[in-house]
Amino acid sequence: MSEASSGPAPVGAGLDAKSSGGGTGRSTYQSEAMGGGVSASRLTRRTWHMVAVAGASAAGMILAACGGDAPAAAPTAAAKAEPTKAPAAPAPTAAQAAATAAPAPTVAPAAAKAPVEITYQTFFPQQRLDLLAGSFKVFAEKNPTIKANVVFDADHRAKLATQMAADSAPDTFIHDVWSAAKYYEAGGILDLTSRFAVDKIDLARDYSLIGIEQWCGKSYAVPFYVTSMLLAYNKDLLKKFGAPDPWEKWNGQWTWDDFLSVAKQVTKAPGADSPTGSWGLVMDGNGIDNIDRNLQVWMTSNGGETYDVPNMKYTLDDPKSIEAMDFLVKLINEQKVMAGPDDWKKLTDTLGTTDPFAAGVIGFRQESTGRLSVYAQQVGDKFEWDVVPFPSGKGSKFIGHSDADVTNVAAKGKNLDAAYTFAKFLGGEETQGALAQNKLLIPALKKAADDTATFLKPPPKHLQAFVEPLRSGQFRTSFYHYNGLEALRVQNEQLKRAVMKETTVKEAMLEANRAANAQVKFGSCRQTVTWKARG
Repeated sequence: MSEASSGPAPVGAGLDAKSSGGGTGRSTYQSEAMGGGVSASRLTRRTWHMVAVAGASAAGMILAACGGDAPAAAPTAAAKAEPTKAPAAPAPTAAQAAATAAPAPTVAPAAAKAPVEITYQTFFPQQRLDLLAGSFKVFAEKNPTIKANVVFDADHRAKLATQMAADSAPDTFIHDVWSAAKYYEAGGILDLTSRFAVDKIDLARDYSLIGIEQWCGKSYAVPFYVTSMLLAYNKDLLKKFGAPDPWEKWNGQWTWDDFLSVAKQVTKAPGADSPTGSWGLVMDGNGIDNIDRNLQVWMTSNGGETYDVPNMKYTLDDPKSIEAMDFLVKLINEQKVMAGPDDWKKLTDTLGTTDPFAAGVIGFRQESTGRLSVYAQQVGDKFEWDVVPFPSGKGSKFIGHSDADVTNVAAKGKNLDAAYTFAKFLGGEETQGALAQNKLLIPALKKAADDTATFLKPPPKHLQAFVEPLRSGQFRTSFYHYNGLEALRVQNEQLKRAVMKETTVKEAMLEANRAANAQVKFGSCRQTVTWKARG
């Protein structure tokens, strides 16, 4: 991801990332932070080492490959000077000779202590790490006694499960939200409660939370970032077809009927001016998967709920949630304003892109802030776009959705203090400021997310709408228990059957509810409820 065509340069812009292949191939990563630059290293798993060098210049960071640190340039030798001849001295006396014959031994300076080495494992790909490179450099400068190895693994969740089972987890890592409860209760994650007390860190006061940061009354995570679900929309496409702007006509508070009328105006069949035509709406998963993340907003904004934390069960049998799912399926099969699975494949194949919204042929697109920096680059000034809350069912209000990723410290790590220092830094002002500056998701630190000079600075115009549900408490999160992913999988199977007209929406939702609840397993504690009841 590169910076937008205008505005301040992103943090870490001085680092040049060059890829010689695909996402899993070899990559070349070159750092210019050392002034003259460091020789490019061949990376097979995109592993970067940040080395804080005591007494180094402003760079303070070396990026190296897995096989070991790249050798630093040898220090330049001082220019050799011709010795000058000292004037002849008188011959020493016997007493002087005796005094100088055996000088007292001097104490050799102590060797510099090697930095403590830790590993931070993440699923963040290279382009995201590039945007955080500036803050990593600050960490290296501020912590010369810690060498932090930043390791990218595309299969982080599975890798972490293997590592945790073998007591070989990295010192600190971005969590696996679906397995966090198991890891906490098994004692695999370091309890940070006392450390937060010493550092005067108040999670509820300072950060946006989703309920996975604290467990059984203890704090186990440093917040990193959160998400918030809205609809991105193409203002120019709406104008082209004479459709009203949802902010201009309804001040962002609109209904399903309002949305449907706009979506119908925007949806056009392929023609001479557009070989793909245009669609009113696309959703991640194309309406057939992940109720928790992709479809929950439609249900909660219709007065429904998808789960019940006190009773630890799914509630997909809620009539209001079933009504919302029925509305979505009809958008695909009857109203034909929402791209279904087959439509989506056809669209992406024709356009040769994985995100047709950036190509300008989509009216509304689900957006959780993960693509903000991408759209800044890909859309640029091709068309004007904005974000707006999801429409609500009759008599209901918009209820947002938020998820998050946090930083954990392995309880059995060898360098707990150093690992905590790095985890705390990711939740601190430097890294949170980098997230805000680059609009790379929503900083978990409230004051960074509320900064009008960075994260809330347009475009798009209504970025504040992402933050409002988090501040008002009018949102829901995903349902976290031991088998969350398995529960989503069985739900998806039933949703697909409804979209494919193999069963009714009601039957699909009831069976999804039954099958998902059969997967619910949990220990002695539950996720913290961080949202508020409907106001």
